[in-house]
Amino acid sequence: MESHSNKKEHKWTNIILIILTLTIMGYVAYVKGILPIGLTRLVELEETMEIVTLDIKEKYDIGLNGKQIYQITRNGITAYSLEGDEVWSDTFSMNNFVTMQREPYIAVGSRKGKNVILFNEKGRQAEVKTTYPIVYFSVNESGGLVTIENDNNAYIVTAYDAQGKWLCTRKSFVSTDGYPTVAELSPDNSQLIISYLSVDEPQVVSRIVAMDVRDSESQNKDNVKYGYKQTNNLIYDIEFINQETWVSIGDKAIDWYDIEGRQIHTQTNLSLVFVPYLTQLSRYGTGYLPVIITEKPTQNIVHRQDQLIYFDYKGEQTFSLNIESGVSSVYADENGVTIQLDNVFRGYNKLGNPFFEYTATTDVSKVIYKPSLRKGIAVNKEKVLLLTPKKEKN
Repeated sequence: MESHSNKKEHKWTNIILIILTLTIMGYVAYVKGILPIGLTRLVELEETMEIVTLDIKEKYDIGLNGKQIYQITRNGITAYSLEGDEVWSDTFSMNNFVTMQREPYIAVGSRKGKNVILFNEKGRQAEVKTTYPIVYFSVNESGGLVTIENDNNAYIVTAYDAQGKWLCTRKSFVSTDGYPTVAELSPDNSQLIISYLSVDEPQVVSRIVAMDVRDSESQNKDNVKYGYKQTNNLIYDIEFINQETWVSIGDKAIDWYDIEGRQIHTQTNLSLVFVPYLTQLSRYGTGYLPVIITEKPTQNIVHRQDQLIYFDYKGEQTFSLNIESGVSSVYADENGVTIQLDNVFRGYNKLGNPFFEYTATTDVSKVIYKPSLRKGIAVNKEKVLLLTPKKEKN
């Protein structure tokens, strides 16, 4: 029979093991960014060092992709570490380049060009070449690409995987379906959602078509899974906020749908100023949709009073913040939303808590902060600066 002292010893051993397990799990969650940072503390950022020098004569796009900084110009792309060391580079020639990012992928194409190049943190992964000029393209977090080509009165929407392999195609004519305004591939490459603007109606009509990518057998097969139309609502954006939920965003209404096309919720009469492009979907939780609205859309930014709102995957409002003035710029990823008011940048996590603030001393156009790395960047016309926490406010 086990003695009382042995039972007590086993009890304390179990408690210690539980504490150690929870500590390890908490540390891993913190490193991966699972734990919400900034619940009670606001981190103030400061400039630590210059990472990259920019040519003010060049057009460029700067961003963060994981632990790398990427710099894109008309002549190519270069990736740097956060210490400023070059990691890899690739050359191309695109005068009017456009960048789309869904971490860990970056897609680069040009307006009315005929190719899109896909990169990740290791460099070039694939290149898609088209027959006709590309008027739109997108990328998802799996590296799936979508292009819309224009062949006079016909439009060709095509989806590809991360290796550039064809997945499905839909060809339509303006006289029947209208103009395709946006097309997005689901995060798992299983479904392609396309929105068309009809031209054969006396009023604005948007037509949604959903294609089942997995049932594609030939390039001539039109695998429409479901479709519908919305009257008096110009749909100009489609966003997947998780694997099973997508949102159509129009000038009059925002609608939530599940992957089978069942409508979950609708929001109307929102005067949208920004619908931040999510450069990274939430790895944990059910996702969120941030928007910036205003009660005075006709006023200029100085007199405007904006509002930051988060919606969840059900279309329900989970957070609302009244902003004292008009928002200059917005950046959004899985960590939260960064808004710019004059020269002040402030980040709000997915729970709506402020988690960082940075006051720029130069003409900064973009700030990105990764709480899991405790590092970020600020971009102005001449350089990319490394940002790190200076102090924390209670």
